[in-house]
Amino acid sequence: MLALDALKKYAKTDRTALVNREERLSYRELDARSDAFARWLLNAPEDRSPVVLRGDKETALLPCIFGALKAGRAYVPIDTVVPGDRAVQILADVEPQVVVDLAGGTLSWDGKVLSPGELETILTAPGPEVPRDQWIGEGDTAYLLFTSGSTGRPKGVAVTAGNLDAFCRGVLPLYPEDGGVVLHQVSYSFDVSGCAVYAGICRGMTLFTVDHGMAADLGACFAALERSGLSLWVSTPSFGELCAQSERFRQELLPRLERFLFCGEVLTHDLCDTLAERFPRARILNTYGPTETTVLVTAAEVTAELRRDSRPIPIGAPIAGVTLRLEREGQPVTGEGETGELLILGPTVGPGYLNRPDLTEKAFFTDPGTGLRGYRTGDLCYRKDGMYYYCGRVDNQLKLGGYRVELEDIEENLQKLPNVRRAAVVPVRDGEGRARYLAAFLLLREADGLSPLQRTIRLKKEAAPFLPGYMIPRKFLVVEAFPLNVNGKIDRKALAARLEETP
Repeated sequence: MLALDALKKYAKTDRTALVNREERLSYRELDARSDAFARWLLNAPEDRSPVVLRGDKETALLPCIFGALKAGRAYVPIDTVVPGDRAVQILADVEPQVVVDLAGGTLSWDGKVLSPGELETILTAPGPEVPRDQWIGEGDTAYLLFTSGSTGRPKGVAVTAGNLDAFCRGVLPLYPEDGGVVLHQVSYSFDVSGCAVYAGICRGMTLFTVDHGMAADLGACFAALERSGLSLWVSTPSFGELCAQSERFRQELLPRLERFLFCGEVLTHDLCDTLAERFPRARILNTYGPTETTVLVTAAEVTAELRRDSRPIPIGAPIAGVTLRLEREGQPVTGEGETGELLILGPTVGPGYLNRPDLTEKAFFTDPGTGLRGYRTGDLCYRKDGMYYYCGRVDNQLKLGGYRVELEDIEENLQKLPNVRRAAVVPVRDGEGRARYLAAFLLLREADGLSPLQRTIRLKKEAAPFLPGYMIPRKFLVVEAFPLNVNGKIDRKALAARLEETP
């Protein structure tokens, strides 16, 4: 595996692999600690179940990730912002024998749950290197990421070691040749973190950590970034926009910054213009890729010409090894500017969904002409001048704050609340079509006598055990009955129109 080979290579140097607030981890220490965790896992040779890692950006998580891979095991990251009930759902799907809980010991599970103290003892235990023949194989699942599911349950996306190697080979031409400092702000539970964890390690870069607490306090965040020596910025556009609200966010704060790499949601002209003005020496890269196809599969450098173009910022051209196609109603779309569903083919396409052959068969396929693994994205795109442009979703799945959500998932969980009989969730979009927040229309079981503000406060508290914060609607509106379309389904367009009339 390319990242493990790179880790071994740079472990022979004095380079720093990770900076996490006041803590530093060298490549040599990362290699030794990941070997120690792998040895501990290999003491149970009959067990190859995935290792669940719950936390934020704790220093110990990175050795656990590489230790699991060295032991031939997949890992499953669960962020601290994921509610306990949802985390337990993931555990039930994965059935792990080992859980690392760095989030305060709140998980209850029948298998082994390692506390921070127990984990530190394991990571610092001396011993020999783990033989390479124990490392994860090309076709083995490297990680499982759980995304929003249409049934109210999270959906496990499998990515293999071979998928990650193909991603690294395709994306590394966008990176500095060797060394530098990469922003490590994206959650381990979000696939874009692979831009730091895998591509960054392959280049011998230092991962500079911004955890949830730091991201919520821009003053502290900027103070840390000023000392970081950051050369590569990796984030969602939303985090970039949050930082750009401050006038401090400019080249003087990050004098070594060479490039921005954005992924996960729509990148706007406004943000690109702001960054081009404030960071005149930095390139801006827009990228795109579903979790099912391993982090990202397209890239475009946002030039001055593209910023002046009235069209949206393109998601770009495919990276090396990736083939893109457009289809409409099962037929190929070949004309420039014609819209169709984007299909992705190549070695970055994963094997499918955990324990969901029905969903896997629906979305994944093997191309009869080339034998390539393929994935139907559900994203509408068109091609122009060698670039692909994103137009929206075929269905109700969307990106919100860098996370992928499905409206049916949110509705299913809102209907678990005591006084909610039926829910319909509608995205509120900005002028460029990007989802800004969610609004929920609710049919209550009985009148609650609350003001809109009181109701919103109560419902947000009630929804917290079932949904992460980014999936909880900002607005809650009560209806006496839902408008229906000709098919007898809830008329979401009518709800959206009603929302525009609501102050």
